[in-house]
Amino acid sequence: MLTNKRVVVIGAGVSGLSTATLLLQKEKGIEVHLIAKHFPGDLSGEYTSPWSGAHWRSHATKDNIRQQEYDKETFNHFWRLAETAQDKTGITIIDGFDYWEQLSQESSDLWFKSLCPEFRNLRKEELPTGIEFGVTYKTVSINPSTYLNYLLNTFISLGGTMQRVSLSHLNECIKSDTDVVINCSGIHARTLGGVEDPEVYPSRGQTVIVQLPHVNWTFLRHYAESNIGMPSDGSIEMTYVIPRENGEVVLGGTYDEHNYSTDVDDNISAAIIQRCLATRPDLLPPDQTQLAIKRNAVGLRPCRKSGTRVEGEWITSEDLGKKILVCHNYGHGGAGFGSSYGTAKHVIEIMKEMLEKQESV
Repeated sequence: MLTNKRVVVIGAGVSGLSTATLLLQKEKGIEVHLIAKHFPGDLSGEYTSPWSGAHWRSHATKDNIRQQEYDKETFNHFWRLAETAQDKTGITIIDGFDYWEQLSQESSDLWFKSLCPEFRNLRKEELPTGIEFGVTYKTVSINPSTYLNYLLNTFISLGGTMQRVSLSHLNECIKSDTDVVINCSGIHARTLGGVEDPEVYPSRGQTVIVQLPHVNWTFLRHYAESNIGMPSDGSIEMTYVIPRENGEVVLGGTYDEHNYSTDVDDNISAAIIQRCLATRPDLLPPDQTQLAIKRNAVGLRPCRKSGTRVEGEWITSEDLGKKILVCHNYGHGGAGFGSSYGTAKHVIEIMKEMLEKQESV
């Protein structure tokens, strides 16, 4: 059914690359052309994926079955890659910890407790100071640079083509031989002509990267309701640590909704380090008196008010006089890596169903 179809994928972040690569891996005789303003290796503030902390920890709520499925598919995919291709993909299996200052409904009923291996409640003596409840489990971390390059190299090796373009409208990538466009434009879906989704907005995240080869665990601290960091600028403080296979460790962080600034705030960096060390003093090696910062990072999470958009629609190209299938895969917020494979798989399924239905008419 997809033989000789030409698909254009917009965006070379983790969503676009996952979708484009999976298309070529699963479908025979298909042409896939990837167009983007930025590609792996670029370090622009408007190119979100390279700045990601990038590990798997689902934030899908108990009633969001669709998001759970995306996250589950992605976890299983990452786990397979960690076991078979760690060096090529930058994905490694690590210990995960969640700490709650106060016991809550969420803490006692995480949906992924049956998914992640070795999931268990922490004993009292294992809890950091100021923590009432905690869990541990096996999960994965992803080195964004390594994984994005792995996806791009796989895409090219399978015959995919790419082009560096700054689009202002969907129509600019629709040619006479285009059958499908898959829009993975992330934060740019807010301004891209033909999409212009008003639900899309950025959430600024600032992190600190240090070199700590002894750290092979990740943690996320959940604040008590009365103790959520809400500074006067309206940002939410987050406290987490994510290790990478190359010995780098990401310390976080912030969650600044509707903030487009990619400038580093040194005061925020200092506060992040202080919070992370307060939760896990063993971050600091015995022979060091303070953490040596490699660099600071700021990225803009591509959030969407009603969640990830994974769906398709037919549009008519007046210039070409034909109908084009446009599928969307954007609005992942902070779950870009953690749901990337699942959403790519789903948008491809939607594409195939809609093409099949159209051809049977």
